[in-house]
Amino acid sequence: MNEVLDDKNRVIGITTRSEIKERRLKHKAAFVIVTNSKGQMFAAQRTADKKNYPLMWVLGSGGAVRAGESFEGAAKRELKEELGVKSEVKFIFDFNFESPTISYWAQVFTANWEKEIKINKSDYAQGKWLTLDEMKELGKSNTISPDTWEYFLKYIDYLGKK
Repeated sequence: MNEVLDDKNRVIGITTRSEIKERRLKHKAAFVIVTNSKGQMFAAQRTADKKNYPLMWVLGSGGAVRAGESFEGAAKRELKEELGVKSEVKFIFDFNFESPTISYWAQVFTANWEKEIKINKSDYAQGKWLTLDEMKELGKSNTISPDTWEYFLKYIDYLGKK
């Protein structure tokens, strides 16, 4: 079950994930940008069966926050479920996203990880480490999900890099 939000990000109800997707209800989400000491970030390509943005690339992990779950708790859960990473996360910014198919208010976190990443094959077709410049190049190919591209640009601003 997930919380439904109004246009001011206030909880106005609770419903199923499938109803949120079907009716494009605004909900909470959490994302984690995974970085390493080489200055890279982990990107993963969504599987072909995803409703939103199939086969598009995303940064790190992320997903819907469950009813009663904290953003940080959801970030850690998604990180473990999708990438096999058990790590502390650091909040960096809030992020609102609206498209014809999805609507959410998210908190974006970072996590540092130096070990192997084992992607969940039900979520991702493949994954790889990219530098900021490589991520920018990938963005030019229109293969990055629109929401990921928006929070990636916000992440660059957060870092103070252009």
